[in-house]
Amino acid sequence: MHELPSDLNRLRTIETYLQLQLQRVQRQVAEAEQWEASRRSAAQPRTPPEWTLQMDIGADPSPVAVHHGECTGGKRLRRITRRDAIEALSVGILPCALCRPDRKLQVD
Repeated sequence: MHELPSDLNRLRTIETYLQLQLQRVQRQVAEAEQWEASRRSAAQPRTPPEWTLQMDIGADPSPVAVHHGECTGGKRLRRITRRDAIEALSVGILPCALCRPDRKLQVD
């Protein structure tokens, strides 16, 4: 290992340099930890929503059908609550013909 200089001025310079290097390494570690955390959270399976609302295509999309969250029959789905699903069905939005959310929610 190399000997350090004995004069205070050069020692302070080395100290400053090493502090800057340490800060740089700490930033890299923080970025790597953040990347790992986001990768892990993206890899975890999301729980399917209980209910979804299918939206039509358009600049101002409107609801097309209500689905059970595990239904694979719709596209452009938005998560909604049970209460929202009941309300949507009660105002005339159609239930999915495959998953029949109206039966599960007991809405006629």
